[in-house]
Amino acid sequence: MHGSEVIVIGGSAGGLKAVQGILRGLTDLRGSVVVAVLHRPPAYSPLANVLQTYTRLPVREPDNSPWECPANTVVVAPAGYQMLLGRRRRLSENPPSPVTPYESQPGVRAHLTLDAPVAYSRPSIDVTFTSAAGLPGPVTAVLLSCANDDGAAGCAAVRAAGGRVVLQDPATCEAPIAVIAALRRVEPDHIADPEGIGAWLAESVGTQLP
Repeated sequence: MHGSEVIVIGGSAGGLKAVQGILRGLTDLRGSVVVAVLHRPPAYSPLANVLQTYTRLPVREPDNSPWECPANTVVVAPAGYQMLLGRRRRLSENPPSPVTPYESQPGVRAHLTLDAPVAYSRPSIDVTFTSAAGLPGPVTAVLLSCANDDGAAGCAAVRAAGGRVVLQDPATCEAPIAVIAALRRVEPDHIADPEGIGAWLAESVGTQLP
């Protein structure tokens, strides 16, 4: 069973500006889900509200776990949590028994955890990217400007699972460390500045679905 197409985007220093550039050019998700993971301090910040000013797509931040990721939506990883992506599930019997198995369903849900920071970050790009690699539907990992190598291993995991990898052009990064680390691990499907990435995604979203 194929699930929704998922685009996971990660960045830190300079990443917010890059995400804004991508969203300006990405106006129709065609049933897909965009998940943005940006390094953030643990205190709440209105990141979803800020990103909403750059797109007509709805921008949401999970407030519970597990949390269903709506199609055609930009989902922002909350501050202070690791966010893993998994299959939607429902009980296969109604009413359920104590041992009723779950069935996988189309779509994606987010799981929030208080697992330790990775690369000093919670949320961590690698955590979300690596979990996305296990989704049944098509996955595209987009790694942006970042001041450490968080996200490089996640890009490799997505590529190993058959997904696509898109990197911000290092020359346009405020901090190119993660992108350079990813280039050592994978051959990307596309490299561009944020506006170019948005245009590429706008053309290619939905093309991996059968």
